[in-house]
Amino acid sequence: MKVLHVISDTNIGGAGVLLCTLLRHFARDRIQSIVALPKESALRERLEAIGTPMYFLREPCDRISWRSVREIREQIQEEAVDLVHANAAICARIAGRQCGIAVMHTRHCCFPPSGIWRLPPVRLLGGLSNRVLSDRVIATAEAAREDLLRLGIPNRKIEVIINGSEPIREVGEEELSFYRKQWDLQREDFTVGICARLVPCKGHDVFLKAAKEILTRLPNRRIRFLIAGEGESRVSLERLSEALGVSSAVQFLGFLADPAPFYRLLNINVNCSSGTETSCLALSEGMSARVPMVVSDYGGNRAMVGDGAAGILYPTGNEIALADAVCRIATDPELERSMRAAALQRYRSSYTAQGMTNRLMEVYESLINASASRS
Repeated sequence: MKVLHVISDTNIGGAGVLLCTLLRHFARDRIQSIVALPKESALRERLEAIGTPMYFLREPCDRISWRSVREIREQIQEEAVDLVHANAAICARIAGRQCGIAVMHTRHCCFPPSGIWRLPPVRLLGGLSNRVLSDRVIATAEAAREDLLRLGIPNRKIEVIINGSEPIREVGEEELSFYRKQWDLQREDFTVGICARLVPCKGHDVFLKAAKEILTRLPNRRIRFLIAGEGESRVSLERLSEALGVSSAVQFLGFLADPAPFYRLLNINVNCSSGTETSCLALSEGMSARVPMVVSDYGGNRAMVGDGAAGILYPTGNEIALADAVCRIATDPELERSMRAAALQRYRSSYTAQGMTNRLMEVYESLINASASRS
């Protein structure tokens, strides 16, 4: 089967990382992939390394544009594509429909309907468009399925496939020493990290306010807070760090192309999201590196923590509860050890890249077979 993956991202976000992971794990004797993406996309280098054929889009595909639809339709016909897998690229879904082939898209985020999306006519229109334009919608968490149902998409069209990640590589002591020096860490430091785009819904302000509380409660511990990621909020967050008086204990690391040293140096992996979160890759990657989690109870985070053996949930936006959880782990070495073992076990049972890929290949094959039987 031949699949055209269409992605509109120019940056390297969760959708792009997932796409690259899938392409590395697909059985190539079963699936031949082509990726259509903007020429300026930062994913280009990663896709070249994988060896995936690419088509560079001239037109933006994440909003309705008949020039974009025509461009993608021509690519589908030229390559004799069997299935279109779109992300936010609505033009790809329209083009696939016009060509009479199987079409699906993925819901990567979890945003309850708000504003005009609460209005019944708008929800009806959204559900109708998805009913017409997609044979299947992949939800990356049960919380995302709930959003899709509220938007009017029939349950029979929704398939929940939890995001999986590749295991974080082992890092030798010499490399760890290099990064300790670069990030101003000492071997005895207790490190608390967050890996997320620096945008308001990721809750970095809560992380920094909790840092102040933690440092106040544990004045005799060297606790350091590592923030991995880039985004629009960086300057305001650096100012907040200064204003809270925690800047000496906080390191802004920027975007990390290889996050392995980051995770291998962490004692706790934090997620403070108040929006978007389904099955967070930063959490599954951290689990693969045996890092306990402390996460907000937003969206799919509750399911990722599971029974609590591998991490602690706290109420979204509550920096005191976040500080409570971090201090509990920081002052109980046996709890940290047990959570580390549970995190790795949870990753292996539920969040591997190959498990995710196998599920998706089954969906592809069922859609293509159904499409072939209709034609």
